[in-house]
Amino acid sequence: MSCAEALRTQALLDGELQGDEARAAERHIETCPICQAARADQAALSAALRSHPVRYSAPPDLAARISARLDEAPVQEDMARRGVGRFWMGAASGAGLTGLAAALAFLAILPPSAADLAGAVTQAHTGALMAGREIAVVSTDHHTVKPWFAGRIALSPPVTDFADQGFRLTGGRLDRVAGQPAAVVVYGHGRHEIDLFVWADQGSALPASSLRHGYRAIFWKRRDLDFAAVSDVQAEELNHFSALVRAAPE
Repeated sequence: MSCAEALRTQALLDGELQGDEARAAERHIETCPICQAARADQAALSAALRSHPVRYSAPPDLAARISARLDEAPVQEDMARRGVGRFWMGAASGAGLTGLAAALAFLAILPPSAADLAGAVTQAHTGALMAGREIAVVSTDHHTVKPWFAGRIALSPPVTDFADQGFRLTGGRLDRVAGQPAAVVVYGHGRHEIDLFVWADQGSALPASSLRHGYRAIFWKRRDLDFAAVSDVQAEELNHFSALVRAAPE
């Protein structure tokens, strides 16, 4: 069984879609079991590669050597002629095992895709809610919350109280996004919680926004930090919150 939207779904998973195209693809996935399975398979593979207990530091020249091999005409022609799927099947047999191992090592050090990040922040947000570990430091004072992160994570997240605009600071915690440590600044909006994830930029392509199982996420970059605001509030409310964070002094 296949889906006519499979190519667009794969483009979204590869981080190639933005704006209206990305939102249309997200809406399709929410109603298509085939594309949901494809998204789950890719997320599971990415998570497995990044969470494997045995981690090795790749040699500094590994990426350059693999790129040089991929630039060789015979390899490109063979992949174009036989298709990516058959290429991987061939790589998994005989002498191809060395090439497959190198390719997997290369994949393991690549930054997560936009689709992986969208799933990761939603999973981290809902997982914290379900486990009752939304907040590790409880305070409405940014002079308490911001210093709490010092010494616990190698970055300094912006911490601002927007109570006058309807988004009150309630605390913070540590979490992980696609294998990367993240600071999470927690806000309350009515009876809703908004998590502001902040992690060190790894060169990943960020989706503009995502909607998964009723939870919205908005992404952006600022210098060497990546941000995601995640909640089940309405789109205009989350847009307003993210605009406040972006406009706040650093």
